[in-house]
Amino acid sequence: MTDKIIELKDLCKTFYAGFRRKRVDAVRGVSFSVERGEIFGLIGPNGAGKTTTIKMLTGLIRPTSGVMKLMGYEGFDRRCSQRLGYLPEVSYYYESLTAFEILDFYAKLYGIREDRQKTVEYWLERVNMSHARNKRLGQFSKGMQQRIGLAQALIGDPDLVILDEPQSGLDPIGRRDVADIIRECQKKGKTVFFSSHILPDVERLCDRVGVIRNGQMEVVGTLNELLSKDKRIEIVLRGKADSGFVARLEADANISLVSGLDTLSITLGPKAVSGLNDLLSEAIKQGLVVEHVMERGADLEALFVKEG
Repeated sequence: MTDKIIELKDLCKTFYAGFRRKRVDAVRGVSFSVERGEIFGLIGPNGAGKTTTIKMLTGLIRPTSGVMKLMGYEGFDRRCSQRLGYLPEVSYYYESLTAFEILDFYAKLYGIREDRQKTVEYWLERVNMSHARNKRLGQFSKGMQQRIGLAQALIGDPDLVILDEPQSGLDPIGRRDVADIIRECQKKGKTVFFSSHILPDVERLCDRVGVIRNGQMEVVGTLNELLSKDKRIEIVLRGKADSGFVARLEADANISLVSGLDTLSITLGPKAVSGLNDLLSEAIKQGLVVEHVMERGADLEALFVKEG
């Protein structure tokens, strides 16, 4: 059994829109993989290609070109269906059904026969919707619909869970509940692939992140890998610095200096941080006092904006 539960290589999707059949390249040559048991976050602005990518993964639309493997099967194989749980960005339900009835319906689709009522009751309670079990979905708020949508995605005990904006419409308590459920899925050995605009949740949850823009995957990696690329170190030295020492620092394009009356503020860029120890050693030899050393790393929002 492969350790890669999702594998995409040069995946493309082209639409032709409007009367003039204008070509729209929604996804252009996307390549990445997701490991079994991983939490993978896909981020990008509106129209970046996140939902189109997810719809190809779930078999709702077919790729125009490229290779897609899901759970070891090429393309979207029907054998994946029973092992996949999916929460779309916008869920459409029969508004006349109650919360219990809709989850019971999905449980039947997943082939759950024994203890089906017990399973439905469990998920109603797990997403904090037991109080609305007999309430019709047409009366639900966006947040309540999202909770029911998460329950239907998980009720079949899938190996792979794909969630398109799972925190959408939820209050802070709801976001925390969703985060807890995602972590529980990983502890059970499941793989979770989700898109989101809520960057703090992505930072807290994901093992790896992909940034997609204009249909192209720009970067993929662990948060540590991605954010360390913009790591900077700020240093403040007090005392009279040797002119040769200052000149060597000024000559390095990866280092910026600000001189005060009795201080020297130094910022080491990403390509210069490896020289921190040598710099501090030389400063101490000159009798300078090291007043401040601070590491500054980019957060995910800074990466998101930068990639734009």
